[in-house]
Amino acid sequence: MRGWKWEAFYIAIGLIVLGYLVKGGVTSKSKERVVTVQGIAETEVVAQKIVWPILYKEAGNDLSYLQYTVMTKSKLITDFLKANGVTTDEFGIMPVEISDTQTDKQIANRPYQRYIATSVILVTSTDVEKVYKILSENTFWKQNIAVVNDDDPQHEITYEYADIHSVKAKLVEKAIKNARSFAEQLANSSDSKVEKLKSVSQAQFSFVSKDANALYKKTLQVELTTNYYLK
Repeated sequence: MRGWKWEAFYIAIGLIVLGYLVKGGVTSKSKERVVTVQGIAETEVVAQKIVWPILYKEAGNDLSYLQYTVMTKSKLITDFLKANGVTTDEFGIMPVEISDTQTDKQIANRPYQRYIATSVILVTSTDVEKVYKILSENTFWKQNIAVVNDDDPQHEITYEYADIHSVKAKLVEKAIKNARSFAEQLANSSDSKVEKLKSVSQAQFSFVSKDANALYKKTLQVELTTNYYLK
């Protein structure tokens, strides 16, 4: 039912667009009559894999104590993950990066703490809903762990969608069918008949998140322009 509503919505939008394009929609050249219409279609896709880098940092002047602190918090995080159903095969602890603020020339104002340790626990799972629920609740702060968000693309949460090419192919087919339907409605208003497809533009795809509570679900949209012969 939901899919039908969206299709009906796009048909309505398409007709509104056509209302503005009626003047230039049907062209005649060398006795060749052509109608140009847009085809739009969409479908929901669900991620089959999630990659979640859990990033946290610690600072201090004593490297030995800093190492102890990082190891302690790593254990708290991994224990929490396992308690929530994440298996040891689904996460890994990345090598800790240590930066010395006293020797880093890029740091203008030297902080009080000399060393900064950056640690990442990488969660990779095909059980997307399970992992997404954990990251959405974000309860690490209850254990005095501040999970950091930075601008490094390597630390972004990513979703992978399997077999997306076949989904795109079906979506293009649906968009062309919708375009023909629009063309037939326009042709009827001028006592014409739609014949074969003359040409179709390259399809433009876009991902849209419509549910803020389930970002692993995306709406894949396609838009293209078609030209049909008229009789």
